Amino acid sequence: MSSNLRFFWTDTGVYSALLFLAALSMLIFLSQHLRHTYVVHLDQIVLSWFHSIQNSPLNHFFSTVTWVGSLWTLLPLYLILTMLLSPHIQHFEKIVGITFWGTVGTVYFLKYELERTRPHFFGPINELPIDPSFPSAHTAQITAISLGIWLALLGTQTLYKSVTASVLVFMVLAVAFSRMYLQVHFATDVLAGFLVALMWAIIAFWIVKSGVLG
Repeated sequence: MSSNLRFFWTDTGVYSALLFLAALSMLIFLSQHLRHTYVVHLDQIVLSWFHSIQNSPLNHFFSTVTWVGSLWTLLPLYLILTMLLSPHIQHFEKIVGITFWGTVGTVYFLKYELERTRPHFFGPINELPIDPSFPSAHTAQITAISLGIWLALLGTQTLYKSVTASVLVFMVLAVAFSRMYLQVHFATDVLAGFLVALMWAIIAFWIVKSGVLG
């Protein structure tokens, strides 16, 4: 057996494959059931709760933090981090690049392939985006770059890994909640964004661990 393929028969390889298949299965399920009554009802319940807690401070907070998941923010961040950290962290450019760009491409393919309309249960707090709703690009993008950074840091001895992980988790959750709070995405859009990013993080992990790209 090729040395590049032996990784997939380790415990880590098997568990990551099972996680990938679970995420893919859930994404396919969501994609095929977007318009079913029970999915619409679940989405409505979640958005109704977010609507019920709206107030001025939260409006300001979520309207601001949601920009962390935008390509206008993440693209410059990705370029800066790649230039600064690639010389010091092995495989940083590969892991983060594959995870981030794979996620972006997949999300926008699914958006225009499925063309799910934006939420209409309650009016959005800000302007409603014009692109389709499923999956949530903001959620997927911030999750992708966060997972990429976390995976790249796993092999380092930095003392700040736990702090970095905490900040990344906070930003992912804040952006995800913001998309529902602002009434611009369904809960299932946000979940799908997580799943797409997770799958690409696993793919990047496989590629680096198997040594396919050297």
